[in-house]
Amino acid sequence: MVEHCSAHCPACQKTATLILMTDSTTEKGVRSGQLFITPNDDIRQPLPGIAETGKIEEGLKRAYFSTINVLNAQEWTATTILCRRVLEGITQSIVAEEHKNKNLPTQLRALLTQIDLSKPISTLADAIRKGGNIGAHFDLEKEPNQEIASLMVDLLDDLIEYIFILPGRIQQLHDKMEKLSEPKPIVSPQAGISLNGAAKSVKHE
Repeated sequence: MVEHCSAHCPACQKTATLILMTDSTTEKGVRSGQLFITPNDDIRQPLPGIAETGKIEEGLKRAYFSTINVLNAQEWTATTILCRRVLEGITQSIVAEEHKNKNLPTQLRALLTQIDLSKPISTLADAIRKGGNIGAHFDLEKEPNQEIASLMVDLLDDLIEYIFILPGRIQQLHDKMEKLSEPKPIVSPQAGISLNGAAKSVKHE
């Protein structure tokens, strides 16, 4: 059984078509099946695996998911505020107890002394190297499978993004923040009149 209807999308403010393909119905009338939306959603999705990991406390997860929801609702100012809130949650979950009540810049400096940011990258690169060695040498007992191959490609994407793409994104965001922080120059009306007068005088000569 196929049913369809139209609905208003709160994210893009456009009309979307929902298509429900029912494959079974219980005795109480509850139907189950597959739901499709067209056109495809163009919204930001949470990081894969963040909901399942036990390394992030539930309060921090909720703050992160709230940030994603607000971004998809196109509330830009609220998104930036929540991003800072999530950053505070990340640092407070890692830094020592003595730094938890200090301001965010102090917590970030403490964070760099407590976590080795280069270690995950070196471990990732080493994992790709070892996987390549297994594939390069014939051994029926150590033959890579689909899971290993897919995971290696995912990690390769992460490594490329971290080394080549992420630094540029970070610098671009930093430059934009610097421009927003710069005070706007104040133009004196008298100076403008004097300049216009000088310009007319030169043109007249």
